[in-house]
Amino acid sequence: MLLRNICLGIAFLAATTVGIIGNFFFFTFYVLDVLVRHRINSLTLIFIQLSLVNSTMLLSKGVPQTLHGLGCNYFLDDVGCKVVFYLGKVSEGLSISLTCLLCTVQAITLSPRNFVWSEFKVRATQQITPSYLLCWIFNLLIEIPVPVSARGPRSGSNITNAFDFVYCTSKHIMNVYVITTTLRNVLCLGLMVLASGYMVLLLHKHHQHVQHIRSTKLSPRRYPEIRATQTILLLMSTFVSFYVLTTIFALFLSYFDQKSPWMLSTSIFLSLCYPTITPFVLIPRALRTP
Repeated sequence: MLLRNICLGIAFLAATTVGIIGNFFFFTFYVLDVLVRHRINSLTLIFIQLSLVNSTMLLSKGVPQTLHGLGCNYFLDDVGCKVVFYLGKVSEGLSISLTCLLCTVQAITLSPRNFVWSEFKVRATQQITPSYLLCWIFNLLIEIPVPVSARGPRSGSNITNAFDFVYCTSKHIMNVYVITTTLRNVLCLGLMVLASGYMVLLLHKHHQHVQHIRSTKLSPRRYPEIRATQTILLLMSTFVSFYVLTTIFALFLSYFDQKSPWMLSTSIFLSLCYPTITPFVLIPRALRTP
């Protein structure tokens, strides 16, 4: 048991460290790019926010799990548990919300340049900044029940529900909160799938057009929009894959094996894979940006 906990602690430490370094580099790159060029576009702003959110998620979830794995079980009091739980859930909600917004913005950017779409693009562009603010305000508000229910660890207690950790415990969270967060996740995933499907269709049409005219000058690699779309599709696929795996483990933990620390740690580790991998998916794209 002790060896398994140490291995889990080392795994969390590695994922957290690699993810923090990657997100820090990614954040620094885009901040410096904005300062040098004195301009910022919607994708850059989303990338900057996503790197901050990912770093917060890694710190709030990865660090406590690392300390627990290395033998520190009761290192947080009531206030510490409330802060850690709240930051973890808010960053998790913002991660899915911003990824959804990223896919939607890129789908609008890639849409045809005809009269109808041009007018829609103008209106949609005007709503991007309010969308950022809405994402932040909405997620900050709906996660308020989390710190209210979080408590410090009960010495010698076992995990009694899916929201309990060795280093923190939680009272029952109201059904309204569960329903609201579930609807948010389902809505964001649905929009991501629709936007991604639309982008795949546009890329397919573009590929057919390029093959038809047989011109090397129109290779998809020559278009920044195409490269950005391919990167965002890869990012979305990564997010959905780890989200589905995390959800499966969370459901199994909630309904079948609520007292399994190993299942809980595995579910948390899977939830950290996306913020860890994200910068390494986006950095190659950033380095190729003219």
